Amino acid sequence: MAGLPKGRTNNPNGRPPKNRALTDALALALKHTVDFPDGRKVSGKKVLANLVTSVLTTGRIKFPNDTEESIVSVKDWMEFAKWAYGYLEPAATRLEHTGEDGNILEILVRYADRTDTTEAT
Repeated sequence: MAGLPKGRTNNPNGRPPKNRALTDALALALKHTVDFPDGRKVSGKKVLANLVTSVLTTGRIKFPNDTEESIVSVKDWMEFAKWAYGYLEPAATRLEHTGEDGNILEILVRYADRTDTTEAT
């Protein structure tokens, strides 16, 4: 960049944050309603939640405009369940906090309005 002092750019505020195009598009699409053949109108979010719940609990799925239920193969059901649990309930991570000497820290909670304390480990 000719003409600018070293360390300066034409964009002092930095690069704008990346947008999440697919996430944003899905969120917008799920706000719309789905028209069922029987005349019901249901929000996209509710339809998606019902489809996910149906597949996970019964292994069957019936899309809004289908006349027949479809049975999901065991392999597909397992892949779907792995995806859903990984997304809905990510694996817990265990964190251990230690002091500079490597010993586990003891946490003492003091309430400003009380004189008692509670120890947590």
